Amino acid sequence: MSGNGAPVLWQYSFSNFNEKARWALDYKGIRHERHSLLPGGPKAMAFSRKGTLPVLDLDGERIMDSTVIIDALEKRFPEPPLFPSDSAERAKALELEDFFDEQAGHDTRRVYFWEQRDDRRGMSEFLAIDQPAGARAFLRAGMPVAWAYIVRRYDFSEEEYQRSRDRLVAALDRIESERNGGEYLVGDRFTVADLAAAALLYPLAWPDELQYTYPEPPRSDFGESVASHPAVGWIRDTYRRHRGESAEIA
Repeated sequence: MSGNGAPVLWQYSFSNFNEKARWALDYKGIRHERHSLLPGGPKAMAFSRKGTLPVLDLDGERIMDSTVIIDALEKRFPEPPLFPSDSAERAKALELEDFFDEQAGHDTRRVYFWEQRDDRRGMSEFLAIDQPAGARAFLRAGMPVAWAYIVRRYDFSEEEYQRSRDRLVAALDRIESERNGGEYLVGDRFTVADLAAAALLYPLAWPDELQYTYPEPPRSDFGESVASHPAVGWIRDTYRRHRGESAEIA
């Protein structure tokens, strides 16, 4: 907790899993502090030895993993709800959240980073979102070492990149199948399923409602191949309808 008792979110501003946790805090209007960490920096490396970001300090407890964070928020701050009240719909929404976590979130990261691996400047600008100007130079200089670490940690290779492309197409198709022409994936209102799908796949849509100053979207072979997929339009529409204002304490 912060000195004023507010929850504290430790995050990478650019990360899709961190965007998922941020969105839940904002959607519920939970006033909170954010600490955006620099990849490779001392604090970020300290967190990485125990798990990964996002991490939320809440009521004296340190909570890791975006799914666990949202579950904790739902219990402590039930309104507005992200979990459906109907038991069958709730089970479906949580199953979809898990699906997009495991079959889209990591693959979005792999495809984005693999396609931008030779663009040291663009990569450093993306990783340094919400960081001081000098952070970009630091990241550019350290990119060869950082890339070697990323390859080991996240299993980046041409073969895995191709598999991730296939998984992401399947995830987009799943969105269309579940919503069946409607606005939502489960029932008739916004749930954790919609939030997870849109947040974890945001780099395919680069919506205007992203809260930080992002660089221009990089050219992406995969992004161009799915640009006309209706689920990409759904991601933009979901951001427009439900992303709302930041609840960060300035």
